[in-house]
Amino acid sequence: MSLRKLNILSLTALKTVARKQAKIQRQIIHDKIGYEASQKVSVHIERFLLKHTKLSVIAVYMPIKTELDLGPAIMKLRRLGKKICLPIIISEDNPLQFKVWNEGSKLVTGKFNVLIPVSEETIEPDLILCPMLSFDSNGFRLGYGGGFYDRTIDYLSKRKSILSMGCGYSKQLSQKFLPKGAYDKSLDTVVTERGITFFGK
Repeated sequence: MSLRKLNILSLTALKTVARKQAKIQRQIIHDKIGYEASQKVSVHIERFLLKHTKLSVIAVYMPIKTELDLGPAIMKLRRLGKKICLPIIISEDNPLQFKVWNEGSKLVTGKFNVLIPVSEETIEPDLILCPMLSFDSNGFRLGYGGGFYDRTIDYLSKRKSILSMGCGYSKQLSQKFLPKGAYDKSLDTVVTERGITFFGK
């Protein structure tokens, strides 16, 4: 077996262990402060967008299991007049597509049991709010392993100016650098119940 294949296997194994630990940690945090954190995060996002008015199209996500709930933030975004969109998985190797989610629009179950809007209008976001299992002090995010957000951030950043913001709990911060590969993309910012952290690039 080549050294390259060994390195790939080692990275995969490291990420598998990190995901298992992060899921347990997030469950504990979610049970303790899930509702409170969602409310505080919504305030931080609102204040951020009041200062960055050019960010008009916002990609949100529908929470799965113990992901931070963006419901309170979405209500504030609508009051600010922002256009909301949700990610759609086209295929395993492609970037995400985003469909406009108007208030009151019907949602149906898509791939991986994620709710998606019944809409023909696709759009490219200015700000992508990302769920995560963990993140580190360099802004790298640990997801579920599909690489969808990494591919999407890479693709869109070559087409336009975008901002990526991880959404989660402050205790999801890893105490050591997360394992990362050549295709992993660092986030611009992370928002938690404690506020917004910016990462230099």
